[in-house]
Amino acid sequence: MLGDGVSPRVQLTAAHVFLQAGMKKEALQCVHQGLTLEQSSLCVQIYILLDRLDLAGNALNELRRIDEDSMLTQLASVHIALATGSSMAGDAVHTLNQISEQYGPSPMLLNLMACAQMQGGNYAEAERKLAQAREEFGADDADTLVNLIVASQYQHKPVDDYIETLKRQHPTHFLSMGIDTVSGAFAREAIKYRA
Repeated sequence: MLGDGVSPRVQLTAAHVFLQAGMKKEALQCVHQGLTLEQSSLCVQIYILLDRLDLAGNALNELRRIDEDSMLTQLASVHIALATGSSMAGDAVHTLNQISEQYGPSPMLLNLMACAQMQGGNYAEAERKLAQAREEFGADDADTLVNLIVASQYQHKPVDDYIETLKRQHPTHFLSMGIDTVSGAFAREAIKYRA
């Protein structure tokens, strides 16, 4: 899509614009022949979105060839492990623990750790990581709240407070809007069955 002589930065920016517009194939065309870590890392993400884990694995191998110890390489391997399923959840947890020990925790890392724990069926540990994100970073971002809702539901714990916080702080989030839509539909149907 973008010809020779276009800088990697422009290619990455164009790819991100295409991704925001939901144009995955066009985004991939911008970066699939790139030689930088960032381009290969974005290829991994796009291949995962396209449900092509085989090609994502090839792009990860390219990342490892360029720089095996890079943060982008490590995070790409985590994303592939999470996309692969519960069989790879342990690998993702291990890699994320190493990153956290090396660089310290962050809300994004704690959310990824929680996702990896949930992928492996360890919902209590996932909830602990998400609580840590909220305590240490005041993270009431949408990802943390949504992950808390999921972890709590799997443990049969109440989720009303998390849902209300999500709806109040992130009213345009797809889950907030979906809950409102379903609640409205339920209320309309319930009226039909009142005496």
